[in-house]
Amino acid sequence: MNDDLFDLTRERVARIEALVAEARAIDDDDEIDTDEEFARRARAGELGVDWQVLQGRIDLGETTRAAIFDGSDDSAAAQSVREAARGGVEQFADEARVLAEAEGEPDPVVELERERERLLARGAELRARLARLTGPEGGIPS
Repeated sequence: MNDDLFDLTRERVARIEALVAEARAIDDDDEIDTDEEFARRARAGELGVDWQVLQGRIDLGETTRAAIFDGSDDSAAAQSVREAARGGVEQFADEARVLAEAEGEPDPVVELERERERLLARGAELRARLARLTGPEGGIPS
């Protein structure tokens, strides 16, 4: 009985892992298409001079988009892009707040931050649970 339950559990976990891998592959393909399109537009100058310069540096391996947005790229172009992004986010947040207030809804920025914190906590909980289930070698116990 216990062996059947363990076998069934292993089969289900294997199926879940396969589905997760498949979903990640699909997501990665979409992300690659989006990244390539963004890079193409940046190289062509469609996103402005700062992005054109930054994409050239990305192409040369001198920086990354992550470095641009996390602040580790401190070039003038990266600083300008970060400032523009912050301004866009602030404008979007202000507009969302006005719409929510007009409709009697709660502040969407506060709601998003609460949801973000909830998801981060849930993610940490799931990672800890998965680590306990898979053991130190990262596989399902036999």
